[in-house]
Amino acid sequence: MPVTYLKTAAPRPVTERNDLRDTVALMLREIEAGGEQTVRDYAQKLDGWTGPIALSQADRAAAIARVPEALKDDIRFAYTNIRRFAEAQRATLTECEVEVMEGLIAGQKLIPVSSAGCYVPGGRYSHIASALMTVTTAKVAGVPHITAVSPPRPDVGVPDAIVFAMDLAGADVILNLGGVQGIAAMAQGLFGAKPADILVLRA
Repeated sequence: MPVTYLKTAAPRPVTERNDLRDTVALMLREIEAGGEQTVRDYAQKLDGWTGPIALSQADRAAAIARVPEALKDDIRFAYTNIRRFAEAQRATLTECEVEVMEGLIAGQKLIPVSSAGCYVPGGRYSHIASALMTVTTAKVAGVPHITAVSPPRPDVGVPDAIVFAMDLAGADVILNLGGVQGIAAMAQGLFGAKPADILVLRA
């Protein structure tokens, strides 16, 4: 019996790749022009989401309360290890300054970006590890503002366990958004977020 790899896809024809680029470019232009309302329209059209985009503190608390304690313990365990490793990495990066010759000073400074946008894949499965690995490392690096997005499930929103992981790791803003509209919202600083200097995804 031949082996079938479920995650292997046939290469897309060149015309299909071009169509995809054109579609994304069009979406980005429309979102830049229409702002938050256009993002809401895409969220409804593509994800079936009509609820609030930004999670309030009450939304976060309610989602966290619904996560079973055993799962919270597992997420906390992973978070602690990821944070410890990120802190060890950060400790190996040091600032320095040296006068290489009289009057000529060279050196390096570690200055975190002011805002990071973290994309956490969602859909059928909750990518809890992606939330922890992106938000935690940005927090440890000293980024002062972190926005996290994940595709909402219709009538549910971002899964509770992902909300818990994002909150634990230190996300300042959590948005019920996926896809191009989620990336655009972070890049442009919509829904209470700050425009992201860097966008990160770890699948």
